Amino acid sequence: MDAELWLGMLGAVIGAGGAYFAWRALDQTVVAESRNVFVKQRADLRQRHALLCETAADLHVRARPGLERIGGSSLLWEPAMHPPAPVPLSSVRLQWSDAPPPVNPRLLAAARRCLPKESKRRRYERYSAAMGELARPALYENRPSFRLIHADWSDPEGPRLVFGTGQYFDLIDQNEAVAHELAAATNRRPETRPRWKALPLRSLLARDPLSLTERAVLPSIGTLTVRRTPDGEGTFFLLLRGADHVATGENVYGPLPAGMIQPASLSPLAHLQDLNLWRTVMREYNEELLGAPEAQGDSGTEVDYDQLPYSLLDAAVADGSLRVWCLGMAVEPLNLAVCVLTVAVFEADTFDRIFAGAVEHNQEGTVIAGSRAHGVTKGLPLTEAGIAALPAGRMSSPAAGLLQLALRHKDLFLAAPDRHHQA
Repeated sequence: MDAELWLGMLGAVIGAGGAYFAWRALDQTVVAESRNVFVKQRADLRQRHALLCETAADLHVRARPGLERIGGSSLLWEPAMHPPAPVPLSSVRLQWSDAPPPVNPRLLAAARRCLPKESKRRRYERYSAAMGELARPALYENRPSFRLIHADWSDPEGPRLVFGTGQYFDLIDQNEAVAHELAAATNRRPETRPRWKALPLRSLLARDPLSLTERAVLPSIGTLTVRRTPDGEGTFFLLLRGADHVATGENVYGPLPAGMIQPASLSPLAHLQDLNLWRTVMREYNEELLGAPEAQGDSGTEVDYDQLPYSLLDAAVADGSLRVWCLGMAVEPLNLAVCVLTVAVFEADTFDRIFAGAVEHNQEGTVIAGSRAHGVTKGLPLTEAGIAALPAGRMSSPAAGLLQLALRHKDLFLAAPDRHHQA
């Protein structure tokens, strides 16, 4: 009798153990499936990038009077986001503020809805954490960035931008989540404009997609590089952003150069010398056209802007053979990222001298530069036909918008410069 009792108890224990492990296996299956869906939705987001940009632009233009597409592109702005006409980049004044970043629990809660399960009972807390673990690109680090606090493009003394502290993953947590949400909501019916109730995160930003007081806005700066020939014609360059190379905008054509407005080192005083739009552009030229490693300064070492190629770029601005214009800022509709828009016009001989060693590939992707011969990188024709020949379905919003603005202001940008006048 005792033996039968023990055998019965043993059987019960084995049965309970089997049920427990079966339950755990089901638990792991649910979590794995949630994560797989997240990865697939990110792949869908990349594949339908252009269509999703158009859908998002349509939503926001309808929701906010005054917001408009730039030249038919999906890039959005309104009069408060830009000066009446292009201004020299040197006239844009940057100021520093210690104001803390806004905390918006509603945005954080809405962003969490599109995140996969980290365990059976809990989702990932942040998009950056889920992306880092499940779909990590080659360049992915939570570095300090400058947060836009205030922008006044109509100040009589010149445009004024106020910046404070921020972290790069603040951008990922919001921008990638709002793009992911739209991709998921339109997956089954890609051609249909979704209702706002299906977009809880985006709907919180519908009335003001800029929302500087509601969310952390970490702007980038996108520069259309123009090579002006002696006969007054112009060419331009793009960057095909590599899949799995960059955190945002994979496999699309973007401006060259482009990058986050952020300090180049971890020095506590970096913002004193790096809160500078032109220095940001120069560092991006060094990285994207000359193939230099990204300026990080992890040891606290600051960038020496008196060294090459920065000294050559500064000299070109001083003698007028390089003119850099600022056109304002705009919002990318898909991820609601903010981009400061600039155009840099190089005289051909100056461009050829500074970028004689221009690379074909960099850490972020492939340089699209037209023909290359005898150390000269000629670029693509800055004409309506040349722009129309580009793959519209793979153009980023900033690239498409900048090209339309370049055509609009072509006479200004391609006018003969005063070679001894500082822009």
